[in-house]
Amino acid sequence: MKDSIDKYAMEMWNLAMQLLGFMASDLGVEQETLLAAFRGKRQSMTLHHYPPCHHPEKVIGIAPHSDGFGLTLLLQVNDTPGLQISKDGRWHPVRPQTGAFVINVGEILEVLTNGHYKSVFHRVVVDTERGRDTIVVFQDACIDGVVKPLLELGEARYHAIDRLEYSKGHATEIFSRGERFVDTLKK
Repeated sequence: MKDSIDKYAMEMWNLAMQLLGFMASDLGVEQETLLAAFRGKRQSMTLHHYPPCHHPEKVIGIAPHSDGFGLTLLLQVNDTPGLQISKDGRWHPVRPQTGAFVINVGEILEVLTNGHYKSVFHRVVVDTERGRDTIVVFQDACIDGVVKPLLELGEARYHAIDRLEYSKGHATEIFSRGERFVDTLKK
């Protein structure tokens, strides 16, 4: 089993690097500029099971939040809905597609790209009849000092912040169920 997990983790790292390379090209910066922020393979993986609940109003699948770090690669194992994104103050379902990944941009990647790529406020609600299963890989940026927009992207739209201070602020967002912490960094 460990070999399968290790192989999956490596494939997800390769996919994340490809996606970051595409983003760099789209931004008009050298790929290495963005990829360098992700060297070191900081990665975590989690398996989620959301059992069915006949009273979904009484439980939280996952509270509203935006992902904090680099990229989130989510594979939904079955076709049970539950992921929702917030847009214009309303919740919209993300319909599962067999074999497709949901890719979320994290707040640190939003800052690195100077807001060209945005993190999305989202949540998970439970289904009344069916369980939902996902495999989630978080590909974290390997920044230990200051988080700030890439210099090549012009005038910074976000204030620079120490990585530790960022982590504290993002944790506060998650526990308060408020707005995106990254919005407090906008100039």
